Amino acid sequence: MIRQYYAHRFRRSSGPRDRRVGTIDVGTILYIQDGISPLRGFTRQIVCREPWIVEGWIPREDSKWNPQSRTFQTLRISGGHLAQVRSLRDRRRVQLVADWILLACSDAGLEKFC
Repeated sequence: MIRQYYAHRFRRSSGPRDRRVGTIDVGTILYIQDGISPLRGFTRQIVCREPWIVEGWIPREDSKWNPQSRTFQTLRISGGHLAQVRSLRDRRRVQLVADWILLACSDAGLEKFC
């Protein structure tokens, strides 16, 4: 899966079918930085030492009441805000990286092109 379809933050695809495509593709390599603030941006010096690859997006979970069984059911909703990333340096996996951190690193030009 290369793209996250029906994402919350999206751009329109240019294909024959009009789809909402996520802003960061699965497989994108980024240099994720420490000390990023959503209001102030980068608070530390930028270091391009450890590249990370986006492996997938984790869908959000929501609860819905089922009147027949009289219980709550857990549903998966498209448009997750959390990504699973893997370090290309030592193969560590981190499952909870917010989308605004990835977008800030991508907008700052910290994306590695192969």
